[in-house]
Amino acid sequence: MSLQFLRLQPRLAQIRSAINEFLWPADTTKLSLWQRTLIRSSQIFIAVVRDLIEGQLSLRAMSLVFTTVIGFFPLLALTFAVLKGLGAHNALEPTLLALLQPLGERSNEFTSEILSYVDAIQVELIGITSVGLLLYIVMDMMRKIESSFNYIWAVKQGRSWSSRVSEYLFAVIVSPLLLFLSISISSSVNTSLFERFLEGLAYGSLVIEFIAFVTPMLFMSLAFAFAYGFLPNTKVQFSSAFIGGLVTTIIWKLMGSVFQGFFISSARESIYLAFATAVAVMFFAYIGWLVALVGSSIAFYHQNPAKARSGREMRKLSIIQQEELGMTIASIIINRFNQGLEPVNEDELLTTLSANPVVIEYALHTLEEIGLISKTDDEPARFLPTKSVNDCTLAEIWKALRRYDADPLEETGYSKDLGRVREFQSQLEQIVESELGNKKFID
Repeated sequence: MSLQFLRLQPRLAQIRSAINEFLWPADTTKLSLWQRTLIRSSQIFIAVVRDLIEGQLSLRAMSLVFTTVIGFFPLLALTFAVLKGLGAHNALEPTLLALLQPLGERSNEFTSEILSYVDAIQVELIGITSVGLLLYIVMDMMRKIESSFNYIWAVKQGRSWSSRVSEYLFAVIVSPLLLFLSISISSSVNTSLFERFLEGLAYGSLVIEFIAFVTPMLFMSLAFAFAYGFLPNTKVQFSSAFIGGLVTTIIWKLMGSVFQGFFISSARESIYLAFATAVAVMFFAYIGWLVALVGSSIAFYHQNPAKARSGREMRKLSIIQQEELGMTIASIIINRFNQGLEPVNEDELLTTLSANPVVIEYALHTLEEIGLISKTDDEPARFLPTKSVNDCTLAEIWKALRRYDADPLEETGYSKDLGRVREFQSQLEQIVESELGNKKFID
């Protein structure tokens, strides 16, 4: 058996090499459009499958199921109260029907039960303390949802509390109105005047069927694209968000047949119907969040094609690579300040250096910790030097980067071999200081 495996190894290596050559060609400019599209789609597919195998998306989808169960009804109650004050509370029903569409025929039953429960809450009679608790639950739910999407987009810094309150409430209020508007527009397509006009054409019936099929897909894709662009605390291109939303919509539509078949089969066993329904709803919430996270991951890799190969996790860098990256970022920030240009932000550094966003963020954090740079209150944050650019030397920053995050307990230990190594390092720093100590970033 081992001999057969050894014989297969060269063949497997050839297959692996052929796949890598297809997925990551050195030059794609000579390829046709369909070939580039195929390669790009394959890269995104491989990257998303890798994310699913690693398990982080599944783990975060499971945590969001619990978050949804806790915050779903407070969110609906808050949205219902605001929409009722605006006279647009009827927008909730088509919104829920669109979200619960994969449940098939039972989506109407669940929607009516949810709305009757929310309507019975009578938010106008709730006290100030209860309203505060309601807002806190909703804000905390949105914070956890944002955290999951920030992980997908390799963003470590979430929104500030002031931004959360304003932006989350905007999303809670505006999203149902936008969905209600889209449903109203799509329903207007089926007006009798429009139908009579199309039926008079040669292929009018086919056009009606096509529009009836495409319009809901388009508006749902736009709704998901809005969510993918809004939830992460970073700039998301509309094209990438829309592609992720389109794939999510297609999967969402396909989920309908699966859940409809489940409910039909569970209805035959009426004794277990209540238990099966509860399990199905939890499973539906899990699959729904997993599909949403997969769609956001597709948008991430479409916007950052270089990350499809490296991933969003921080790669292992050698000591010299860490020093090079830290000092390069320091040089960019200091020289831009010295030239009187606008301070650089993280997105601009990503474009300039084409590095992993997690690596860039770690390097910026390190430079902040050693006291070289500080970030502004802009959105997104920009970075300025905190020291005099005329006096800042490369050797000074080089030594500070080497000593960053040192364990003080390790420095207290001593042995003869360790003493010789420390003496060598000290002599190395003295040589660098004497030979290159006067070289500055602005030279």
